[in-house]
Amino acid sequence: MRNITQSQPSLLGQLREIDPNLNIQWDEVRGVASSIRGNLTTAPAVAPSNLRAVAEPNSLAFLETYGELLGPPDISRSLRLLRSRTDDLGWVHLEFQQYYYPNGEQPALRELIQDNAIEVYGSKLAAHFKSDGTLIEVQSSCWRDIQVDRELAINPQQLQTLLLQRIEPVQGFSELRSRVEPQEGSFPLTDPPRLVVYPWQNAFRLAWLSYGYGAYNRDSRGEPTEFPNITYGQLVIDATTGEEILFAPTIHTAETADTGSGLAVTPLGGPTTRTLNIVRLDTTSTYRLKDTTHSRDIVTYDAACSTSYNSNSEIGTALVNGTLPVSEDTEGDKNWNRLPSATVSRTNGQQPEVDAHYFAQQQYEWYNALADRDGWDDGQYPNPPVPPLTINVLAHCYPPDEWAPDDCTTVNAYHWRRKAAGVWTYWLAFMDSDGTTYDYFVGSHFFFAHEYQHAITNCSFIDGANDPGLTYSDWLGAVHEGLSDVFAGLSTEQWLSARDISLATPQQIIRNIAYPRDAAAYASNKLDNFDDRNTTTDFYARGTILAHCAFLMGQGGVHQRASRTPVLIPVYSMGRQTVGGKDFLKAARIWYRALTNYFSNIGAATGLPANDENTFRTLRSGCVSAAEDLYGTGSLEHKTTILAFYAVGLHPVGTTYGADVTFLRWGASWWMSRPYIGISSPDWSSVDLFINNGGASEWNALINITDSMSNPTQYENTVYCRVRNVGDQAAQNVQVNFYYAKVGTPSGWLEVTDKDGNIQVLNIGTLVAGESNFPDSAQNSPPASASVKWYIPPLAAGETVDHFCLKAVVTSDNDVNTYNNEVQSNIAYAPYTPGTPFRLPFIVTNPLDEEIALELKVQGPLPRRWKARILEDTKGIGLKPSEERLLTLTIDLPPGEDQQLEPPFDGEVRGKVFGSLSGPFAGTLTDITWDGQRLKGRLVGNLDEIGSFIGSFEGTLDVKTWQIKGRVTGNFQCAGTGNTSQPCLGLEACLRPLRRIDISQLVNGQPINGTTVQVQVPIPDNPYAWKLPPTNTYVVPEAAGCKNRSLLFLAVAIAILLFLLMWLYVTQQPVELIP
Repeated sequence: MRNITQSQPSLLGQLREIDPNLNIQWDEVRGVASSIRGNLTTAPAVAPSNLRAVAEPNSLAFLETYGELLGPPDISRSLRLLRSRTDDLGWVHLEFQQYYYPNGEQPALRELIQDNAIEVYGSKLAAHFKSDGTLIEVQSSCWRDIQVDRELAINPQQLQTLLLQRIEPVQGFSELRSRVEPQEGSFPLTDPPRLVVYPWQNAFRLAWLSYGYGAYNRDSRGEPTEFPNITYGQLVIDATTGEEILFAPTIHTAETADTGSGLAVTPLGGPTTRTLNIVRLDTTSTYRLKDTTHSRDIVTYDAACSTSYNSNSEIGTALVNGTLPVSEDTEGDKNWNRLPSATVSRTNGQQPEVDAHYFAQQQYEWYNALADRDGWDDGQYPNPPVPPLTINVLAHCYPPDEWAPDDCTTVNAYHWRRKAAGVWTYWLAFMDSDGTTYDYFVGSHFFFAHEYQHAITNCSFIDGANDPGLTYSDWLGAVHEGLSDVFAGLSTEQWLSARDISLATPQQIIRNIAYPRDAAAYASNKLDNFDDRNTTTDFYARGTILAHCAFLMGQGGVHQRASRTPVLIPVYSMGRQTVGGKDFLKAARIWYRALTNYFSNIGAATGLPANDENTFRTLRSGCVSAAEDLYGTGSLEHKTTILAFYAVGLHPVGTTYGADVTFLRWGASWWMSRPYIGISSPDWSSVDLFINNGGASEWNALINITDSMSNPTQYENTVYCRVRNVGDQAAQNVQVNFYYAKVGTPSGWLEVTDKDGNIQVLNIGTLVAGESNFPDSAQNSPPASASVKWYIPPLAAGETVDHFCLKAVVTSDNDVNTYNNEVQSNIAYAPYTPGTPFRLPFIVTNPLDEEIALELKVQGPLPRRWKARILEDTKGIGLKPSEERLLTLTIDLPPGEDQQLEPPFDGEVRGKVFGSLSGPFAGTLTDITWDGQRLKGRLVGNLDEIGSFIGSFEGTLDVKTWQIKGRVTGNFQCAGTGNTSQPCLGLEACLRPLRRIDISQLVNGQPINGTTVQVQVPIPDNPYAWKLPPTNTYVVPEAAGCKNRSLLFLAVAIAILLFLLMWLYVTQQPVELIP
């Protein structure tokens, strides 16, 4: 803390006496605590009957003593309550606005303000009370030292003239003026201006704030454009000089009730039929897409690609006047089933109207179940300026003039809002796309949810005039786009956006939330780490840092960064929860609670990038607080939230994360990251826990047998375990314990022992921050120091299960997160036996406390003629708690199969690259297409000790030798420096396709456990081939016999030698041992 007064440390000390575990975040620019969390109640907390009634005086009482930590010394007298809310936990949240009281005589100023106070725009204080009355957190974006030196020089009339002069030279001005001025007498303003104090670039300026039309020279991403255009937005004008401080567009891109139906956009080639809530027009045969079954109506319009509905004023006026055409079915069958006859007539298709209406209902009900939210506004504002907002959705919309397209085939959408006559109107609009790259854009549930969230975001903030909205500029623009991607992912669980409407082969996503740096995405090379924030000003690129964090929390995945130690940080899903009758990712509850309760002090754009970027840190603190509120301090959800933000570079500055020992679990826990990090991990096995009895690390555990002399053999498997310290501090006294059970979904575990019965513990000792006990590159040559021995006694008579699950649990004295300390490998390596079925007995069990239905899923990337199935009939089977059942998987391989390689080809690659970079390469090739001549796919992997690569491969495949050769292009990230480049390289390698069958056990459709069976097809001879281990599961008798014979020969030799020495001693004669 550098910007701190003499009295502030003393006040912090007093608070720490109340709660030694106080968590404080300091704002160096404002000179205040941006957040203080802990027990802030000086008196015993009492749950009053009406907490909301006493929350405000209790907040002000706290500020009387400690207010200087959060603003000016008299902050309690410079705040006004904006709103008070009670959440679903019974907590009360207060939101205050900071005001400035000017000194001196400024008659012109006094006439324009009320109560001698001026709103300090964006400066808020929030107080949060638990249901028992404890003040748990106070947040502030208030300013400690405010000095307004300038005087008012421009009045409202002069402001209007000034704004007119600025947009008059811009193309489209005359047309806009003729259309809008008759309705808006103060054109180009649509709302009376109000005077505020606006913090901007290290100064406090008197400024006029309003909404209206202005010249804007940036595109929808926030990047500069060559020529300005006129658009609608929020205006902030210096009231002394007339300088435009900020212009922020409000546009954000990407009856009788009845029921009807209609054809959706997806799935492509065979669209589904959706059920729709509609209304009938009187007693006619006309039905309209209007849903009146919720507290806010949902209305879907057909804008018919008309240029009459492509501007803010035209759409806003038509919505208010009721002249915008509602989507209709006039045939009386209540079925919206008209399809476009050709690409040129896409506007005629009713599919976008169907999906727009359906998805609007889906999103409305998702938020309503999650948090009892009513539509966009949620009744959180006075009316006016915010009435109960109708959910207006426009399909077949012509793009706005400022986008400069010439038809409706733009691949885009937007949320827009307008204030006229003192009242706000909101709507969403979707263009038709081109029908070549993507189908109708509204058919993407992700992007519909993205635009819907823009309205939610705007309606989560309030200013001193009771207007909703978060300024769409600079870092706040990135907050907008980030939150829209966050909630689009959490609500639809689609992390590969627009893949469902892609008409390309392979399907092309727009933004890859699972791996934002994906160079193959339509909107490529976005960001996934805060350390890269200054490489671009693109709102969407910065926003994916937040969205990727939400992906890690919700879906679970692996964050990769070649320049960081550790390169890989796995973050596992915190799971699911039923709320309001719907199934949600727990991460959705955390992000929503943070948005609605902890983001209010996010502040306004200040023109200071180093300060404005702290908005992302505010979001991080809010999510951590929300996780604590919902699930408790130190809970899995709390720890996972902290880890996810740490992974994307948003851990609080100046604090350490700590030591965190963990594993890269089985692939099912991070399957969506698997195509992007170059590690070929089976669904139900981990690369960090495996057996290697020599050669490649793909061994079954060998079971000892009873030899010919009725003695058990004494063979010991060698188990290797990789432990990763993903933290920033060394882990102390790291130990690993091992367990095993019958293959499947076991309920009972046995400790791993050696042949002498000693329980095996791997003692690693101190593990350096960011390091593993051996690198990923040593997968097939692991060090002995990372191993233990495993003796498996002969099976009991009648036992048929001869494969095992292996589990490891790591501990450390200073581990900060004990929820990611377990790893499991359930894999069986099956022999390649064309013409002979392979059968694997395995166990399923019920690990829950209540009876479940047996639900199994068998899948895998197998050639067309291979067949994998479970022999037993599992329909209708229920499992009681801890009940086990023996089942059998059978794999049928036709004779001669895979002697010549057949699709699918996705798999493991080992070889070398050459060109501007050269060296050994290991990784994966996925999303492969092949026309019999050329092979194409996504190539991801690592150049040993050099860096990581993700891009595309195009070349040839020899189906007899499995050898590939060709060109690779994409992004290379250098280890250590993190520098990126786009090299074009050559690749020669062996492609080993995956031949795996994954048996997953599910509960309510969600996998809980499983087993992977990998068929070990021998790799043909080629320069990059490698030998696979045997697939047997028992100690081979010959090997045991050889070992026993060796011992016998040794004993005989020793006996002979002793006899000769004794004879020599007796006879005292020299003996020639070697003549």
